Amino acid sequence: MVLHGNHVKLAGININVIQKMRNELAPMVKRRLSVIIPVHNEADNLLALVERLRAAAGQLKGWDMEILFVDDGSSDASVQRMDEIRESGIPVGYIRLSKNFGHQAALCAGLEHAQGDAVITMDCDLQHPPEEIPRMVEAHERCADVVQMVRSDSAGVGKGLCSKCFYRTFKYLSDTPIVPNAADFRLISRRVLEVLLRIPEREKFLRGLIPSLGFPQCVLEFNQATRLHGAPKYSFWMSLRLARKAVFDYSTMPLRLVSWLGMTISIFSFVFGTGHFVWKLLHWNLVAPGFTDLITAIFFLSGCTLASLGILGRYLTTILEQVRGRPQFVIVDHVQGLALSASEAGSAREEHIAIGA
Repeated sequence: MVLHGNHVKLAGININVIQKMRNELAPMVKRRLSVIIPVHNEADNLLALVERLRAAAGQLKGWDMEILFVDDGSSDASVQRMDEIRESGIPVGYIRLSKNFGHQAALCAGLEHAQGDAVITMDCDLQHPPEEIPRMVEAHERCADVVQMVRSDSAGVGKGLCSKCFYRTFKYLSDTPIVPNAADFRLISRRVLEVLLRIPEREKFLRGLIPSLGFPQCVLEFNQATRLHGAPKYSFWMSLRLARKAVFDYSTMPLRLVSWLGMTISIFSFVFGTGHFVWKLLHWNLVAPGFTDLITAIFFLSGCTLASLGILGRYLTTILEQVRGRPQFVIVDHVQGLALSASEAGSAREEHIAIGA
């Protein structure tokens, strides 16, 4: 090593020249974008989805895209269709769960195995247009750690009305902000993902959990397309269950309502009992004997008691599920995919990983 003023030479090479070359080559190093897609009986939609994802990947500058499907206990030919896509030369990856654990669990399974510098989650039914991905990446490059996509129109009259009621109610019940009409169609940066994976919560409600982390967020609207094939997998009762979980996981308002209701009933009962006692002393001969008031009060208080026990039981169930520590999902097979650009170059090696239950 030779020193000459402010320049350093190593084996006849100027260190400043090396640094300059490194800075020039840095933009040429592509980052990786992982696309996580839960799958449940979506065999007919997979090929069309992959083709549109490949078209979107071709529009990305400075990014390679990897596709990771999460089979959530499909009973159709979804896994076979993934293998056929891989045999055709498109190295998609997939994770196969032992049974149907639910949409949120499938998302979490994919997030744990995502290797990208940024991660996009989306549905498999093509209602989340892959053509929006370049716009999401562009928003992320403008320093947004979370790019949340929201539907610009209602998802049907009945479902749209229920969705609006839920978001409006949740706004008053919880301090956690949730963007109205938000879907699980979003982009998160690597640092958001790392924080998310460190949270030990067993059942994660991602629509509430990710905004609560406080990272810079950008909201983009998209037009929700119609389902290409098959019937919707998310029924009304599943949506209602998710809404119930959101309320109990991110709000203590039900407990406070129970407390207020108990105090109100106690005060009302005391005032009514005192007034009735005074009236009986003053007008004892006008008091008609009977059990109507007594039975009505018993049924009313019994209903309040059972409702209060149900609310307390729901919170205790959440604690019990967390304390048990049972796995949120079980992976039986993991097929590692490659970035789409790597498949065109043909220089990467595929790896198959089998994991026992």
